[in-house]
Amino acid sequence: MPSRIEALLGSCVVIPCTFDYYYYPPRRPDRVVWYQFAKHSYPKVYDSWYSSEVISIFRGKTSLVSSQYGKTCSLEIYPVTWRHHRQTIYPWVDPENVGRYTHRFWDKTVTIHVEDRANTPEIMISGNMKVGESVTVQCSVDHTCPSYPPTLSLSISSLSYRPQSRIVTRGTRTTLVSTVVIERDHQSVECTVKHLGGITARATKTFNAECSFFPLTISSPSSEFLEGIESKVTCTASYTCSRHNPVITWSYSGMPVSTETRRVGGRTMWNTISTLSLKTSSNDHGRSLWCTAKFYQGQTQQKSITLYVKRSMFSLGWTFSTPKSITGLKGSCLIIPCKFTYTNAIPPNLKLIWYLYQDSGYPTVFDQRGGTVVSQFSGKTSSVGSTADGNCSLQINSLELSQNLARLYPWIDKNAITSYHSRGHSFYEKTTQLLVSEHAKNPQISINGIPRVGEQSSVSCNVEHTCFSAPPTLSIAGIPGTGTIKDSLVSDGIWKRTLEQTWNVEEEDRSVTCTVSYPSGQKATGQQPLNVECPYEDITISEKLISATEGVAKSVICSVSYKCKKNIPHIDWNYEDMQSTIKIVKLSKHSYSMESNLTFIGGLDDDGKSLMCTAQFSSGKTSDSALLNITKYVKPPDAHYKIHGFDTAHRLAADVPFRLSALTRSCVVIPCTFWDSEQIPMTRGIWAKRDGGIVFHNGRTQVMHHFRDRTKIVGDLSERNCSLEIDDIKPFDNGPFCFHSERGNEKYTFNNSCVFIVMKASPEKPEITGVPAEVDAGSALTVSCSVTHTCPSHSPEFSWSVPHISSAVSDSLMSGGIWQRTSIINFIVAPGDGVKNLTCTASFWGEKKGVTTATLTVTGTLKYKMRTYAPVVVPVTLLLLILVAVLGVFIYRKRKEAENQPRPPPRPEKRRNLPEDSEKPPRPEKRGSIWSRLSRRNLPGDREKPPRPEKRGSIWSRLSRRAAGDRGGWQNSRQTTDISVSYLNNSSTVVMQSSKPLYSYPNN
Repeated sequence: MPSRIEALLGSCVVIPCTFDYYYYPPRRPDRVVWYQFAKHSYPKVYDSWYSSEVISIFRGKTSLVSSQYGKTCSLEIYPVTWRHHRQTIYPWVDPENVGRYTHRFWDKTVTIHVEDRANTPEIMISGNMKVGESVTVQCSVDHTCPSYPPTLSLSISSLSYRPQSRIVTRGTRTTLVSTVVIERDHQSVECTVKHLGGITARATKTFNAECSFFPLTISSPSSEFLEGIESKVTCTASYTCSRHNPVITWSYSGMPVSTETRRVGGRTMWNTISTLSLKTSSNDHGRSLWCTAKFYQGQTQQKSITLYVKRSMFSLGWTFSTPKSITGLKGSCLIIPCKFTYTNAIPPNLKLIWYLYQDSGYPTVFDQRGGTVVSQFSGKTSSVGSTADGNCSLQINSLELSQNLARLYPWIDKNAITSYHSRGHSFYEKTTQLLVSEHAKNPQISINGIPRVGEQSSVSCNVEHTCFSAPPTLSIAGIPGTGTIKDSLVSDGIWKRTLEQTWNVEEEDRSVTCTVSYPSGQKATGQQPLNVECPYEDITISEKLISATEGVAKSVICSVSYKCKKNIPHIDWNYEDMQSTIKIVKLSKHSYSMESNLTFIGGLDDDGKSLMCTAQFSSGKTSDSALLNITKYVKPPDAHYKIHGFDTAHRLAADVPFRLSALTRSCVVIPCTFWDSEQIPMTRGIWAKRDGGIVFHNGRTQVMHHFRDRTKIVGDLSERNCSLEIDDIKPFDNGPFCFHSERGNEKYTFNNSCVFIVMKASPEKPEITGVPAEVDAGSALTVSCSVTHTCPSHSPEFSWSVPHISSAVSDSLMSGGIWQRTSIINFIVAPGDGVKNLTCTASFWGEKKGVTTATLTVTGTLKYKMRTYAPVVVPVTLLLLILVAVLGVFIYRKRKEAENQPRPPPRPEKRRNLPEDSEKPPRPEKRGSIWSRLSRRNLPGDREKPPRPEKRGSIWSRLSRRAAGDRGGWQNSRQTTDISVSYLNNSSTVVMQSSKPLYSYPNN
């Protein structure tokens, strides 16, 4: 129970209280008495047996709150008064049998703090914040009186009202959820909370909603206007804020206009309607009529329509109306709708005639007077209706392609058309054009709603036609059943036939096909995929409150029902490394149920958390969760063994930890030692479950089948070591397991020889140490990674994410069978500035792994590269510089030698038109290659050759400029020098020595 609780004056307060016991259970756990905390007495606050002993301030005001879970001691106080302020009380379970020396109940008390002001309610608004839209308003308040929750109310009218309460961590929270429609752009809502006792509190919040504008609409009684006849045209502006009332103007001025504004559609929609009394003339045909609305703050909207004006034949005294065009199917029939009116009464015995429009002449299409009809319409036309009713409709049967684009018009007059002058009348504008199609239109298929497997759904197929007397036939394929036919008039001369069919949706249904067949033989087909859905229900978990002991496996089942065999979900749990099994059950033809059975192993750190299972379908997912209540394992009192033959065994002392953790699928070694004064060693060690059943025995057949071949004593009984190894740990191998032994026919049991195995589904995470926050690239770093375990016979193996120079692994016993293995590595930090990851992975026996990643910041990569490559780069660079300098000097000296050599005489010019007896000048020397010309070799024989330069030697002999003897004018005085180059070890310094100047330049 809490140590402090707030109570509202005049209301009630419920102090939540639960209890549990591990030893000395009460005889009457339902007997709960509450006391006032006092140093030397036990004043009663509540006692159902001796109510007269309750102190005055609580008498008649306290009662226990019942619960379906049991082990509850919650107390209700009503009404709360100022005398209850700072009263400290505590409960006592079964005080007649549980004494104060057994349980000190007064160590856990609760203090009541009385307040005379209620908490202010919280208001939350969610939804589309626009005027006219509905939003959800939530008003919540925290209190401590769940028996009589407060009343919440809103000051705004709502469409729905749904109060709800739910328990939170601190006290109780009551929430009122209401859906309201925003009526104004600035509107406030007030939430009032009234507690038991009359104390109230209020909170107010304002909607800041947006105003909406809708497009203008123009409407008229007809899409066509009659010449000279006044017609009402309305322009409607719709908006949601009344202050945005617009001013509406028309593009046609000088005509009567009326305007009205009214609220429509409840309280949030406003319409401003401008009505124009429009009288058109023949010149208005084809023009646009514009409507302009200017709203508050300058918003402007425009809308226009095109005027189609019917010209009145005033001289005739009658007028008619027909569609501009009508489409029919080849071989089918067609009806041209036609209506006419006379200025005065319709003459009796009026005969109907239809003409084919031509530039000259009046070819007859139909004549009630019996006149001659043109061949293409002969025998195919008839009248529909009576002229006495103003009906001049024409039916054409067996349409032909030759009739396509023909224009027809009626004549309803006693006098022949030729008796009237046609000037001023254009029958072309009043004609109806025939459009004859050779191919039928595809039917339109629509699916009503979303087809869901196992439910009923319906499909409708419709097609428009022009022959009511011989309509087409519709058929639906792809789904079973028969449908119903419905015919309706869409517009003048256009009918719609609809076939609607209902069926039970199957998983195998893929698509539906509709075929329309006309009497003339044409067919058309339409296809629509069904896209059937496979619905599923919400997943449910078997328990909403899962109570378990730490390390003890518990079976938790999550189940979900769904449709369709192919719609198999994937169930996931929010806990890893735990064993789970899947079971699928077929419920009916299309219904299935999937169960996921999780073997849950919880730890103390899981207490208060949620265990969640999620079913993932292809179309969505569903989840459910349960609250975890994990309690610590408490060592039970010693009890007698239930193993046959050890009831009268000798009793010795042993040292075994009373609890030890183990990783499932791995192994555990239970440390065990015992004391024995005898010199003769024990002949047999036996481990067994405390409630019976042998776990280890050197006789294999004596061991329970569940533990057979998985247990062995790893200790030496002669050295009084009875340690036991259990391999391949199962989730339910908790024990407790106890050790006893035999020496010949003597049997021995031991004190403190029982151990309880606390299971762990996931291994411990390794801990990395020695990682600095920042490190230089190229530096050596030593780090360690440690992990604890209880399986020393198969210790974890380490792996690192970096290559290392050296590594070492050490094991150490911590305490009570818990071992620590440590991996220490030394590695060189790789270059690359920035944050780097260092990962240590511990692989446990049983193939489970624990992974930990540490981060370190690497700096100084450039400095590291310079340190690494400088001993190589600097000497090579200096050597290249020296070679370049030597080559430059060599090229310079060669050019100087070429300039000092004598040049050959200029080449004689080529002479033209020489006399025959004149002597020809000698030809210039033949040009050799570029190398021969540069070396001055192969000169003509009649020319004096300059002395050859000295023989070219190696590059070093030419650089040394050694003397080669006198060579006349071509010989230069040369001097030599000795150059020695040496490198110092591990240094970038070059030492160059010479015995004399490098070069001796000529005086000139």
